[in-house]
Amino acid sequence: MPPFTVQDIVRATQGALVAGDLVVPVTGVSIDSRGLGVGEAFFAIRGYRLDGHAFLGEAASRGAACLVVHALHDDVPANVPLVLVEDTTKALGALAAYHRARFSMPVVAVTGSNGKTTTKELIAGVLGTRWQVLKPTASFNNQWGLPLTLLRLGAEHEALVIEIGSQHPGEIAALAALAKPTVAVVTTVAHAHTEFLGSLDDVRTEKSALVRAVGADGRVALNADDPRVAGMARDSRVPVITYGFSLTAQVRATGDVVEEGRGLTFTLESGGVRAPVTLAFAGRHNVTNALAAAAAGVALGWPLDEIARGLGEARPVAGRCVWRDAGGVRILDDTYNANPVSVRAALDTVATRRGADASAGRLVVVLGDMLELGAITDEAHQEMGRAVRAAGADEFVGVGRHARLAVETARAAGLGHA
Repeated sequence: MPPFTVQDIVRATQGALVAGDLVVPVTGVSIDSRGLGVGEAFFAIRGYRLDGHAFLGEAASRGAACLVVHALHDDVPANVPLVLVEDTTKALGALAAYHRARFSMPVVAVTGSNGKTTTKELIAGVLGTRWQVLKPTASFNNQWGLPLTLLRLGAEHEALVIEIGSQHPGEIAALAALAKPTVAVVTTVAHAHTEFLGSLDDVRTEKSALVRAVGADGRVALNADDPRVAGMARDSRVPVITYGFSLTAQVRATGDVVEEGRGLTFTLESGGVRAPVTLAFAGRHNVTNALAAAAAGVALGWPLDEIARGLGEARPVAGRCVWRDAGGVRILDDTYNANPVSVRAALDTVATRRGADASAGRLVVVLGDMLELGAITDEAHQEMGRAVRAAGADEFVGVGRHARLAVETARAAGLGHA
């Protein structure tokens, strides 16, 4: 990112300089003392398990240019500028918003219950055919990850692609206010984070906050195959582009979806123009994610053949419906925190491969916990186990405390290796 000074941090966060010099340059921001670089500001975040204030000494010893705290400690080195703020998490967001305002560029934001990270990767693939694109490392879609991504923006970047998640009501609106998206993409509304968000209608309300956050010159891309998402068009103040398999979608897949090896092929259509697409992603559900990315490209004026090329250059993210080969055994790795809809989509790829070639060798499914489902947690994991058995898997490996129940259910349903 372009360099800050300590004075910039004080101004952006409305903090107070307790010690040190305002003109000290700052080359970056970190919330993890272990990975902090020389010249970076360390924000002492009080997280779910750890409090960054316990690592101020370590941050100083690693060459921190500045320490941002919301509580004063006696053991802070006197030679490091110290900025006191009311809340370090809010201060991190305020600095990110300050930095975001330095740039005028397309910012594509993705939200939804499923497919955010994959769609983000696909959009980055599309935009990367022309522009230098910044995208988050990993998911980085919460109150810490999104600001850290914004703070990586530099003069070399021509576009930004982000994902915005939510565990509690109001979080998407707050994060969107920092990022100021010019294009919003909404994937699905499903049972994810319902432990905190409530009903599916509550999830819909939360996700629609991204639609309402887009400025006057922006665009919104909505999934025509999901009624709750399609209905968000009523919340939009800007033109809406729809995508999906639906005949009414403006960006759609036509013809057959063909699974080939670790990927698939389909035909992309929009505005009467067609383009063949070859994806390095498994599963029909990833066609929908690709259509979402294509809709973002259409929103930005990309020609369809260039969109198709960009989709083909994107690569899957580890732990998200990725097939691996090992000595004649085919392994489906879908271990990243999922939800019932995404797990069903992943298992559809197992059933498809088993149905296409009954002699395809052993098919092993590796699934992780589905978190933050609240009252439906046990029921959802039992259904996971039954679905693994029904998909035709030869072996099931569950990773995590809740996934153990899924394994037990699959075994009770007749799966011998679970």
